Amino acid sequence: MHLVVSRLGSRARLWRSLVAAAMIGGLFYTSAYGSDDDFPLGPMTQFAFSVKNDGGEIHSHWLEADTAAGEHVKLSMDAVGSGMKRAEIEGQMDRLVRDPSLLQGIADGQRRLHPGKPRLTKIYIVKQVQTLKHGKVVKTVLQTRVTWNVR
Repeated sequence: MHLVVSRLGSRARLWRSLVAAAMIGGLFYTSAYGSDDDFPLGPMTQFAFSVKNDGGEIHSHWLEADTAAGEHVKLSMDAVGSGMKRAEIEGQMDRLVRDPSLLQGIADGQRRLHPGKPRLTKIYIVKQVQTLKHGKVVKTVLQTRVTWNVR
């Protein structure tokens, strides 16, 4: 069996080099200035940090809601009915805070997913900040970042 080897022409090598350089440039740019929205070129920031044992802070968010039955409940972010998973919602948290009307989609999804349960009347985005000292939580602060009155 005879193997035939052909070489790329100079235009093909230039084209491939330019594409490779653009990809590498995109990776560097989105690693420095990108967000999760730029994935797969952007960083997955939920895994891209560590917390100092002394004075470090752990930030976490979750959703709570009032229901038509008068209950105040914590919503499972993996089953909020919007078709989004927890990591996706956490990645969009700043966007949800800037535009709380986006929470209406979560309320609508809950209603479709659980038609027999009391409807949601108000949704809250809650933020918890835990401060560490010697690796132990020494302070916990809860803050309601935004609320949305469900239509």
